[in-house]
Amino acid sequence: MKNIIGILREGLNKRGEKRVAITPDYAKKIIDWGHKLIVQPAHHPETNESKRAFDDKLYKRIGAEINEDISSADVIFGLKEINTHRLMENKSYLFFSHTHKGQKKNRKMLKRLAECKSTVIDYELIANEKNIRIVTAFTYNAGYAGMVDTLWTVGKRMAGKGVKNPFEVIPQAIEGEELSVAKDKLAKSGKAIERFGTPANYPPMIFCFLGKGKTAYGARKLFNILPHENINLNQLGEVYTNASREKVYALQIDVEEIYRLKNGSKINQPEFEQLNIREKQKYYFNNPEEFESNLDIVLPYISVLMNCIIWSGKYPRTVTKELIKKIYTKNKTLLAIGDITCDPNGSIEFSKETWIDNPVYIYDPATESINDGFGGNGIAVMAVTNLPCEFSADASQEFSNDLEPFLKNIVSADYSKSFEDVNLLPEIKRAVIMWQGKFTERYQYMKDYLN
Repeated sequence: MKNIIGILREGLNKRGEKRVAITPDYAKKIIDWGHKLIVQPAHHPETNESKRAFDDKLYKRIGAEINEDISSADVIFGLKEINTHRLMENKSYLFFSHTHKGQKKNRKMLKRLAECKSTVIDYELIANEKNIRIVTAFTYNAGYAGMVDTLWTVGKRMAGKGVKNPFEVIPQAIEGEELSVAKDKLAKSGKAIERFGTPANYPPMIFCFLGKGKTAYGARKLFNILPHENINLNQLGEVYTNASREKVYALQIDVEEIYRLKNGSKINQPEFEQLNIREKQKYYFNNPEEFESNLDIVLPYISVLMNCIIWSGKYPRTVTKELIKKIYTKNKTLLAIGDITCDPNGSIEFSKETWIDNPVYIYDPATESINDGFGGNGIAVMAVTNLPCEFSADASQEFSNDLEPFLKNIVSADYSKSFEDVNLLPEIKRAVIMWQGKFTERYQYMKDYLN
């Protein structure tokens, strides 16, 4: 099956978005397989804003047609949610739809997709037989950019108080746009820490990482460029009092240490302690109502909190307004929060969505007030919702690498067939939310979201 393939330019409502699912290298493969490829121009015709990290000429060079009109395409690769006015009838779309959890903001788009008899393959849902996600490059990149932006925030916050510090050399990730640039700046910051130490008018710098998944892995990968030492919960007090200034410290904890059992739980604390880590985590996920945050024993000692955990409303919050007010009244050690997962009013109750062009706000626990920017009393919070955009080219390349094992199958499938008869790989079939305007069996529950 020789389909016409389209690459969509991201919409203007996606601020700072320059990522693309198919980089020029992988676009060449599509053409080599015999398909026609049409790429919308990177610059928006109304504003001339660039919405793609790769220049049009790189696609034209490998044989793609650059054209605003991609209506002849059978299969269209986008990235994030598509504005309803851009949706065309009888097309097969691949993008992050952010619909399968019932997200209200995208229900209008979902309804329009059904009306257009669309086929929808959601990148987020591409999974193996154990239902483990396969295309996860952006998760790592969120960790990379989130770590850089949090260190940049710390540097700006200290400098704003007149304190010279080794983090001042680290720019916001978007300023360099390349991961290699950020790594070089972190290495320079690390040398300054080794030579001059962290500021003497602040406690030793302890970073607490919440979670041990892909986002946390990305954050730690860049943090580890700095001279550092890993510590555990039992060492917090000693390190806070007697730590070296020529390095920073990392405390990384997962759900079994982030939370603790409430009084009156079905099992008592001694019984819980007898479980291994996997058993503790399983018990937590099955009984979240029996747990509460354990961070009251952490927050008095740490300088930076890195939030890298997935959260939903059925789980306890890690940091409530009440908890941070109680801690901050007595101990103002916490300088910044890097809320990489960015759930507004979520696991961090006072978190709100920020964007690359206005990435930081100050939260004052005493007054529960929020002020955008770096000025004022309180804790600096970095909660950029589209962090991977800051390393658009690197993130796109890694994403294309993840997608490559399935790419030939996706572009060659006959989307005119029934869902049962189409020759898509099982990993891709699991990600098909909608086929020719109808929800697939796996996603029948989503009919309720159209009402």
